[in-house]
Amino acid sequence: MTVHEWLSDLRTSALVGTARRDAPPPPPVPGLRPRVQHAGREERLLELAALGDVLVRAGRRPAHQDAPLPTAPEETVPAAGDRASQLLTLLLLQPPMGKALRDELVVEWLTRAAQHPVHVPSPLLVPLLDLAAARPEVARALFPAAGERGRWLTGLNPAWAGLASATGSPPRDEELAAAWTTLPIREATEELGRLRAHDPAAARDLLSQTWDSLAARERRAHLGVLRVGLGPADEPLLELGLDDSAKSVRDEAASLLDLVPSSARATRMAARLRPLITRHGTLRRSLRVEVPDEPDPMAIRDGLAPPPRSGEPDRLGWLRTIVRGAPLTVWTELADGPPERAVAQLRDEPGVLQLIRQVVLLRRDATWAAALLEVEHDDALVTLLPPAEREQRILTAIETGTATEKLARLHAAVSGLPRPWGDVFAHRVLALLAGNDGGKAVHQLAPLLPSALPPGVLPAARAAIERLEPGDRRRDVLARVVQYHSFRHTLTEAFR
Repeated sequence: MTVHEWLSDLRTSALVGTARRDAPPPPPVPGLRPRVQHAGREERLLELAALGDVLVRAGRRPAHQDAPLPTAPEETVPAAGDRASQLLTLLLLQPPMGKALRDELVVEWLTRAAQHPVHVPSPLLVPLLDLAAARPEVARALFPAAGERGRWLTGLNPAWAGLASATGSPPRDEELAAAWTTLPIREATEELGRLRAHDPAAARDLLSQTWDSLAARERRAHLGVLRVGLGPADEPLLELGLDDSAKSVRDEAASLLDLVPSSARATRMAARLRPLITRHGTLRRSLRVEVPDEPDPMAIRDGLAPPPRSGEPDRLGWLRTIVRGAPLTVWTELADGPPERAVAQLRDEPGVLQLIRQVVLLRRDATWAAALLEVEHDDALVTLLPPAEREQRILTAIETGTATEKLARLHAAVSGLPRPWGDVFAHRVLALLAGNDGGKAVHQLAPLLPSALPPGVLPAARAAIERLEPGDRRRDVLARVVQYHSFRHTLTEAFR
């Protein structure tokens, strides 16, 4: 009996019912072993129906023949050792800490693996690639530690397709130039951004060569890529943007030129700003700032809004645009001294100082930030200072008030601090946390502490754990700090 004939008899048994006709015995298929136990008629019919489905599926020819997969290339470096592999397995499959800290440690593992160099063991590539697809910081550190097989795998799964390029690997300039204008706008901007990070001049040239063929929204999106590595060499293209027919492109070009205080536009803005500033006083000198008159066509080209057809013009808006575009040296020039003197002479112009603050933040000018901080503490400006000075400023700013108030101010100030903190600063924070009122605000700082507290404060952290009462949440928070550093130490040892 053929399989086809057997299936026909099986269907007949199912139609008339097993009470009238028992299911036929299975056909002589190689490798098929009959059951030892004897099932009832109904159960035997169901089992044979399942067998029939398997035989039909197994015998079906594919509709088309797929090309064979490419073979994975040979690894060029050895696999990580057993201890390092065990630690990565733990991080990927049974992380001993929260996701943010787990991601930091996975990035550290990949960085150390690349330094030695060794590659990720093959059984761990799939969970690692899944994590990298969801975590950009892991994706950026993925190669070369993921090895040749990792690169090979990224080409087999659409969910991993962008990982090889997310690492900052330079794109092939010739292929990009040929296909770039055919890509969707988002992909084209991403590709241009990767090229900009690798070769700023090549990205600028590619955008310049294709500028006239791009739609306005494409010009606007691609122009923003120049923020990475922005400098005087980009000025001709940005000046071209100021003449664009689309307002969105003109606005983007102007905002980028605000970041280039040596540009010709900045010189033009300085020429507009100087007549608005007058000096007053002899013993107590001050600077006064007037709002500008209606802009001429060149000023409108540089970004000042055209006068309205009716109603009052926004003169403060014109002043804001001029101050943002002019170099900060205009203020020191007219104050006859450093930024501190200029800030002191503008004490009666708080609105202007606020405009200067915005410029300082845009250009990340540490000297001007320090001068403005002499007038008022500002968490955003503090982030521009060198780390040691930054931490000292924060400590000074929080020294007044209750411990609870200090911790509340501290949380607002430390979010932008690079980690780990300095030992002096870290010991002071730990003392505040372990104090009588520290438990009220510890939950705010808890996510930062493991990577923010340096190894030098671990003895103090262990001592604080011993002093705190059982059930105090601070014990758990500090225990996580100790656990994190213990894991990092083990990780360091595993790669030696």
